[in-house]
Amino acid sequence: MSEILPRERYEDPLKTEKINGVIFNMAAGTSKHAEAISNLILDIGNFLRGKPCKAFTSDLEVHLDEDNTYRPDISVICDFSKMESNGYYSAPTLVVEVLSPSTASNDRGGKFDNYEKYGVKEYLIINPEYLSIEQYALIEGEFKLQAIHFKRGTEFNSYAFDGLIFSLDAIFEYRQDDNG
Repeated sequence: MSEILPRERYEDPLKTEKINGVIFNMAAGTSKHAEAISNLILDIGNFLRGKPCKAFTSDLEVHLDEDNTYRPDISVICDFSKMESNGYYSAPTLVVEVLSPSTASNDRGGKFDNYEKYGVKEYLIINPEYLSIEQYALIEGEFKLQAIHFKRGTEFNSYAFDGLIFSLDAIFEYRQDDNG
């Protein structure tokens, strides 16, 4: 016979990130935040099908070092020798962070610096309100801004993955009204 557990016994623990030794609680994003992630993870996942890499959501903890454990909105992992049951212990190949008012300074500050330091090949910063994407590529150990994509109809190539094309129209295809 199965046991019905009280709610407090099966709730997920609070999601946190550690940035330069400081722990931050993660708040839920807006519906536009979630929808941009959903649209992008589908495109990346479909592109990676049958390839040695895989896209993950923020449920995967990325451990860069003992003082920096992140939950990127999307991370693409290609070296599964560094995957453990409690997360990934290295830099992903591609990281996507979708900005929200509570996380923007970290996404552009400490996390940006550490993604660069630990060797993330491509970093996309998405602004769901302004419908824009900043694309950074790791070149000679430093992130170089490739472009800020913001015009409807724009498509651009991934720096890290030949053949992966991002479409602003697909990423920002929102299903709710402007109040979401």
